Amino acid sequence: MKILIIGGSGKIGKSFNFKNTKKTFYKNKIKNGIKFDLINDDINILLKKYNINRVILLSAISDPDTCLRKKNYSYKLNVEKTKKLIDILIKQKIYFIFFSSEYIFDGKKGNYSEKSKAIPNNIYGKQKLQVENFIRKKAKHYSIFRIGKTYGSNMNDKTLISNFLMEIINGKLVFKVAYDQIFNPLYVNDLKKIVRIFLKSKIKGTFNVGGPEQLSRFKVLKLIFQVLGKKIQSKVKFQEISLKEFPTLDNRPLNVSMNIRKLKSKINFKMKNIRNITLKMVKKNNVKSRIFKRR
Repeated sequence: MKILIIGGSGKIGKSFNFKNTKKTFYKNKIKNGIKFDLINDDINILLKKYNINRVILLSAISDPDTCLRKKNYSYKLNVEKTKKLIDILIKQKIYFIFFSSEYIFDGKKGNYSEKSKAIPNNIYGKQKLQVENFIRKKAKHYSIFRIGKTYGSNMNDKTLISNFLMEIINGKLVFKVAYDQIFNPLYVNDLKKIVRIFLKSKIKGTFNVGGPEQLSRFKVLKLIFQVLGKKIQSKVKFQEISLKEFPTLDNRPLNVSMNIRKLKSKINFKMKNIRNITLKMVKKNNVKSRIFKRR
């Protein structure tokens, strides 16, 4: 396999370290990366130069508020130019994985399957769904990943668990947390395993790609604090509020939890959960002693 990752400088792209892989970046330079402007550059040059036969499409403006604020530009990049790139992959019969989003769902019901009707309620979700529909209509050699919120196990990665742990270490005692935002938190190393399986076997279709648990942000925080123990829990206060109380420009769907039964039928390993990874991080990074040291 000779793999090209379009948008390899983001948190997900950086974790993909497959053999025989080239990664592109636009603004955030990465080691051994190739600068590529999705709007202006020609993907054919890279496909030919590196004899690419697998492509992972990560490049996008993924912040919903930015997509709304820069509606024309985000449409050009997320939809128009992405479709043109995909058209080239289709013509060359190159297998690709397109990273879509849980935000293609409106968040009213949750536990969405791949057969659930997609009704996005923000610009970003609508843009992703347009590309999904284009792929299903035009392509044969592809997978669409409706990706859930990912998190890592590095204390400096600024993802779900590390954010909470670093805030506690730094002395934060009061947390405002959404009780009504529900999702499938996905460990990024599990995602890496999933992608490797799909690339190797060229698995085709649309898949909900999330972790094994459907949790609210509040429940995630509770699980983290259970690992930290009662002494720390007694010093911290939780304020449960609605996601709608957080200031955003565009809508955020509330319950985007996904049924991942179809995905599980294609993979051969057990995915990690929040408690597993929190235990690992707390022990490896001496989190408890660092918290008490600051008190």
